[in-house]
Amino acid sequence: MLNFLDGNIIKKVIPVFIFLFAFALRVYGIDWDQNQHLHPDERFLTMTTDAMIWPESLAEYLSPSISKLNPYNLGTAFYVYGTLPTTIVKYFSRSELFDVFQYNNIALTGRLISAIFDVGVVILVYFISKNIFNRKTALLSAFLYSVSVLPIQLSHFFAVDTFLNFFLALTFYFLIKLISGNKYYFSIGLGLSYGAALACKISALYYLPVILLGYFFYFLKSRSSLNTIYHILFTVSFSVLTFRFLDPHVFTGNLFPPEISPQFIKNIIELQTMGVRGSTFPPAIQWHNITPIIFPLKNIVLWGLGLPLGVLSVIAVIYKIVELFIGLFKTNNLKSFYNNLIVKEFNSLLILFWILFLFFYQAIQPTPSMRYFLPIYPFFAILSADFSVTFLFPKFRNFLLLSTIYYLLIILWPLSFLSIYSRPHSRVSASEWIYQNIPQGKTLSCDSWDDCLPLSLAEGKTANQYNILSLEPFVPDDPQKIDKYKSQLDQIDYLIFSSNRAWGSLPQWPEKFPYMIKFYEDLFAGKSNFQKVAEITSYPKLKIGNWEFEICDDVAEEAFTVYDHPKVLIYKKIQ
Repeated sequence: MLNFLDGNIIKKVIPVFIFLFAFALRVYGIDWDQNQHLHPDERFLTMTTDAMIWPESLAEYLSPSISKLNPYNLGTAFYVYGTLPTTIVKYFSRSELFDVFQYNNIALTGRLISAIFDVGVVILVYFISKNIFNRKTALLSAFLYSVSVLPIQLSHFFAVDTFLNFFLALTFYFLIKLISGNKYYFSIGLGLSYGAALACKISALYYLPVILLGYFFYFLKSRSSLNTIYHILFTVSFSVLTFRFLDPHVFTGNLFPPEISPQFIKNIIELQTMGVRGSTFPPAIQWHNITPIIFPLKNIVLWGLGLPLGVLSVIAVIYKIVELFIGLFKTNNLKSFYNNLIVKEFNSLLILFWILFLFFYQAIQPTPSMRYFLPIYPFFAILSADFSVTFLFPKFRNFLLLSTIYYLLIILWPLSFLSIYSRPHSRVSASEWIYQNIPQGKTLSCDSWDDCLPLSLAEGKTANQYNILSLEPFVPDDPQKIDKYKSQLDQIDYLIFSSNRAWGSLPQWPEKFPYMIKFYEDLFAGKSNFQKVAEITSYPKLKIGNWEFEICDDVAEEAFTVYDHPKVLIYKKIQ
């Protein structure tokens, strides 16, 4: 299997094939919601980008008080993302090349650029692995990241995650090049890429310890304090300048000194208060009763990577930790330790530090969403490939069939997941069902913090032919809320749950929502005066000939299913 990769033609063709394969996986079904804009964060960024006006001069662009690329000047009081992704999408959506998208050009252009940036991560994974290990490991690591499901899913969304992931991976690339190459243009590239990462999302600050550790390794290797200081000054200067230039909305006043906008600081504080433990902010309720560490690890292994690749990644991380510790205990003196670890293994130490630091930091937070772990997925792929090439393949060289089967199993999950983009969105299918089966004039429910159904489709299929009554399930249960909810149930002909946002989250907090939990239990058990008449799903499935295998991912984190393949439940009042 490894010898096959040694041919000269193969050396040139395979990387390109992997990059094109990764691109195909990320743009397949790019209009997955049939232009219904069913991702709330994407909707927000689309509306913000649509409202932006391209500046007439560089001076206008750099002036936070007048720039129309600044969301705060467009009537948006709360904005916690960077403006680099929206600025890029705004620029390209103005191009004649994308005129075919018409009104939807912003969302679709954003998704396409998001996919391109994640393919950029695949390319960076290849070159990082090639610099640290060898070409075989580089090919395998690029392939493993290309088939990782969470990156594939997030590439289908116009959000900031893939942009951030790209620039953090680029930062890591320049960091290892600096440590090994001692060139000033690497420290400049490091500053440029890190500043761009900050301009995508301020959470790039979490990467600062990795950069500091990298500079510590650089100092140990170069033995030059002055050289280290010069490189740090280059990196800091170019990081600040790049951040200021690519995301002016974070700042206020002149270019120098770069002062942080009070409005931005206020927004970040507001965001933090929404996610504190005990918060009743609706999107945060799903994490109220989870087990720290275990919950995010389970979602990464089972859904973000898929069980075969997830298990391989966990084993690879453990293997690398053990390998480094064995190397440490084998050393007889400080010089030997320095030669074995600092010189030879500093890249592995940086990778391990980043994986463990980000994972454990995010895993103990009150809101450990799957997408917050995206920046360590490239490094899962790198360590998994290294483990396979240095340990698995040599150990099981006589079991080529076994290793081939295992890697085929790795591919099954992404192929199954992609099937959700091959058919109509479940909310679109549910809307069609409603128009065909529910008479006009009936009263339908709609949970707050969720999308109402039916969606307006073709001519003659518009939601205004029904009465839509908004329910407030996320309001903590008290006599007033319960009385209002019961009164509204009396008026409703059909209960419509367009996802599991409410009934999947509220049971996590029985002290706050005892009435709602009992209501859902009775409803699902058939003990209420509503009867289920439709269940529309779009689970990942794999079909080979007459054989079909469907994967129910209801137990995955809410955000993994609620945007592109939610379960829709419809109940009819029977008495």
